[in-house]
Amino acid sequence: MEEAALSLKATRLEAIWYVTIPFLRPAIIGAFVVAFILSFSNINTTIFLIGSDPTLPIDLYSRIRFSSTPVLNAVSLLVVLTISGLAIINFFTNRSNN
Repeated sequence: MEEAALSLKATRLEAIWYVTIPFLRPAIIGAFVVAFILSFSNINTTIFLIGSDPTLPIDLYSRIRFSSTPVLNAVSLLVVLTISGLAIINFFTNRSNN
């Protein structure tokens, strides 16, 4: 399809923008969601490799060990809603392409 767009006088940038990226969009969104989820699942490795600034999963884990606060509950809710929202968007994006 890219070659067809180029043969119909589209520039290289237009061919990438209007042909390639729409095909790659579900994969890019899916990769983002998987990377985001895996960042929370690899907490054991992250604990041993953190530097001076802890990441969000490490900070949440360290706070939940000592006490549960409303701020921690709110951040956890936002994380769950963000992941759920991205999963729903990804589902409908892939569904509309089929």
